[in-house]
Amino acid sequence: GREERREQERRREQERPPQLVLSGQLAHQTECLGEYSLVEGREVHGQPVWKHAAADLWIARIARASRERWMVQREADVGVNIRGLLLLRDASDALPHESRLDWQEWVESDRGWEDAQSLRCAAPTPQLPPPPPPPPLPQP
Repeated sequence: GREERREQERRREQERPPQLVLSGQLAHQTECLGEYSLVEGREVHGQPVWKHAAADLWIARIARASRERWMVQREADVGVNIRGLLLLRDASDALPHESRLDWQEWVESDRGWEDAQSLRCAAPTPQLPPPPPPPPLPQP
């Protein structure tokens, strides 16, 4: 019932990585590579959104004919339309770093989308600070 749904939502919250990294080879949309940070408090189609560290690029969910996918888009397009630079045609509820499917990159209008098989989306584990040094031993 309601408790179960709340528990699922809580679990989803915890699964949202604070960072995503796109790496690999791209022939056309190389600016899309790099680190993206989770945007707190912003969702599109019930899913989290990540923003590129240095550019106006966002990883967000798109909905097209009731089939949801992930896309790298400019902010003006996020949640508004299905224009983008990279596309992950995964209609499951997997987050981008959990998907096993290949990304595609937009080439140009006459050629459309092409597979970007080496592109990887990963969620790096947060680096914990090193433990403090042990206190000095008392001198006799």
